[in-house]
Amino acid sequence: MADPYFVEGMPTDPSKDHFVKAKALGGFAKACAIRSTEIVRTAQQLHGTSPSVTAALGRFMTGSLLISENMKNDTDTQTTIIKSDGPIRGMTCVCDSSFHCRAYPVNSSIEGDTEPHVKAAVGMGTLSVIRDIGMREPYGGQVELKTGGIGEDFTYYLMASEQTPTIMALGVLMEEGKVKHAGGLMVQLMPGYGEEEISYLEKRANGFPDVTYFLDEGFSPAQLIDLFMGDPEMEYIEASETSFLCPCSKDKMAAGLMTLSRKDLEELAGDSKGIDTECRFCNGKYHFTPEEIRAML
Repeated sequence: MADPYFVEGMPTDPSKDHFVKAKALGGFAKACAIRSTEIVRTAQQLHGTSPSVTAALGRFMTGSLLISENMKNDTDTQTTIIKSDGPIRGMTCVCDSSFHCRAYPVNSSIEGDTEPHVKAAVGMGTLSVIRDIGMREPYGGQVELKTGGIGEDFTYYLMASEQTPTIMALGVLMEEGKVKHAGGLMVQLMPGYGEEEISYLEKRANGFPDVTYFLDEGFSPAQLIDLFMGDPEMEYIEASETSFLCPCSKDKMAAGLMTLSRKDLEELAGDSKGIDTECRFCNGKYHFTPEEIRAML
């Protein structure tokens, strides 16, 4: 008997990170869910984040991936940026159309941070979303952070900037300082919805447990959507594996150096030791010799 929760594009092992999308309520609602556990673990390992930063960055990456679900072209990218007054100071995440993402916090560790407190770590500030989907110029918007809890802030952004009523739940479950589970759920109303759909979703959201509770119980993203929607006519649309992936390379770092002025490059070339560059997203390090820098001139 076929697995009713298998969606084309899912990994053969459903415990691996992946994204699932469905339509429900007669097409007036779209639901997306994601397991992002390994993504958040990778970010924690790369950046050495303390518990509150791990949880905040994990929610931020998960939410960024969820709102990137409508990118289709291979070259499409979405950059989300939080600038805030909390000890984390801010975060940046870049997603592509294949559900890969990379991210970093401004401050990776908070002194005395032993338990995750996301709102206290983030504080207040702004959330910006910039999408580059092959148009003449990238486009996006910016809103003030409402709570610093990340999920509520993405929800506010989607309503204020894109006029899309949204329910979003994001979670990172920590155990002894390590990431045990991470994931998220996003439900959006589609054009043509009415009071009936609004009332139905409000009732479903009222008292719905944290997404990590279900992930800890062994539920998959597809099952998470089914549990929330409770719609026997719901239809799964697509699924995709997702991961933390940084496409940095020495050639890309060189291209960045070549945007410097000739005077700056000449000064760098004058250092007999050469220079070391580092990628903010993955901490990849690339060395350039004086000869390589002179070649850029």
